[in-house]
Amino acid sequence: MDQAADKPDQILPRIRWIRPYLNPALRRIAEFILKNPEMAKSSAIKDLAIACEVSESTITRFVKTVQVPSFQQLKIKIAEELSQKSDGDKAGGERQLVYEDITPEDGTSAILDKISGRYVETVRDTQRGISVHEIDRAVEAIQKCELIAFFALGSSIIAVENALMRFMRVGKQCQFFRDFSVRQISTATLNERSLAIGISNSGRTTTTVESLQQAQQRGATTICITSFADSPITAYADIKLFTPTVTAASGSAAYHESMVSKIAQIHVIDVLYSCFAVKNYDKSIDALERTDVYSTGTRI
Repeated sequence: MDQAADKPDQILPRIRWIRPYLNPALRRIAEFILKNPEMAKSSAIKDLAIACEVSESTITRFVKTVQVPSFQQLKIKIAEELSQKSDGDKAGGERQLVYEDITPEDGTSAILDKISGRYVETVRDTQRGISVHEIDRAVEAIQKCELIAFFALGSSIIAVENALMRFMRVGKQCQFFRDFSVRQISTATLNERSLAIGISNSGRTTTTVESLQQAQQRGATTICITSFADSPITAYADIKLFTPTVTAASGSAAYHESMVSKIAQIHVIDVLYSCFAVKNYDKSIDALERTDVYSTGTRI
């Protein structure tokens, strides 16, 4: 991948981010390293190749893909990051966190810096990692469809609400039902002129996955916005848009419904909306002006 240089500087986040875009052989290597970093940092190239069921030349190609000079340098980088994480874990202890990597010792200024930094990092990682080609395909699907049906649960609904406001204001017909039963029934009304968009950070939300599956069976074009390339929702998505998988710098918050991941989802929605609106500039401006009048309650 020629965009690897634009990914995060640390090697493990970089591998995690480019993983969805790798071919099957390279993806196996990425997944093995992410699951077994301790083993990877001390393995010989031959042993790693056997563990990943690939050739040694494929390991070499993977090293070049993540833009590391050599296999030895790859192991060194992994070892350094594991050491840094270990030091951080020792310093932080086993305490529960209230939000992302916020600790009881953090003052207002530190909390502001940490949360702001996480948001900036998430937006930057989304920009670096998302496929422009897939965005173009998604915008083309939005262009062609007569109806956009959204499916999401929990805090992912925040991204849906943003999408409804954006696309309805520029004249696209949209639908979203909060009620589970109505949501499932609504898939029966979709057809080849419909576009179904499922939003799930984990990609494993049962109702969202099933809705996208049923929409695809009805002939609708399907898009998923998720963080995990190996999640069930990707099996039913014609177009896949991936957001960053890392939700915290260290530790695990007691409140697992991270809002940082929602920033990435909203970011993707805003990019799709903006690309569509620019492609249909005159109609979009006219629709925005009309809906602005209606939203203020003023009659012409």
